[in-house]
Amino acid sequence: KQWYQRRVAITAGGKNLNKNKLMKMGIHLPTGQKAAPKACTTAPFGESPGMSKIRRNGKNKFYVCAWVNFQHHIGEDKATPEYNSDTVDMRFDLFKSCVDEVNRLNKQKDSTSTSGINFFCDMTEEEKRPYFNGLVMPEAEA
Repeated sequence: KQWYQRRVAITAGGKNLNKNKLMKMGIHLPTGQKAAPKACTTAPFGESPGMSKIRRNGKNKFYVCAWVNFQHHIGEDKATPEYNSDTVDMRFDLFKSCVDEVNRLNKQKDSTSTSGINFFCDMTEEEKRPYFNGLVMPEAEA
């Protein structure tokens, strides 16, 4: 029964969108992915189905849905070059790390803020640097 409930949550909202249909929408899937649920594009920005179920280094299906949602909604705020077959996997890995960090921050019990997905999520550190106007953040203690 739990498997069925999870499956319904991921596929809610209708049929899957295949890779060609997503490409026409300007959405690139990482290597090995052939489709994504339509609900990934219809959910509000940063609230893709399964977003709260993503666990660090978890199954790609939740990350892929969040990735599709990000690309569908980012629009004019996108600050990185257009994705292509050579860069999409690298950008997807950066995005997954960002999602993991957002979820980690939001799980902190003493936090007074809420973190979210934003246009920095597919950027390298070098690409982010100009947005911080020279601010150097202290290294986090391990």
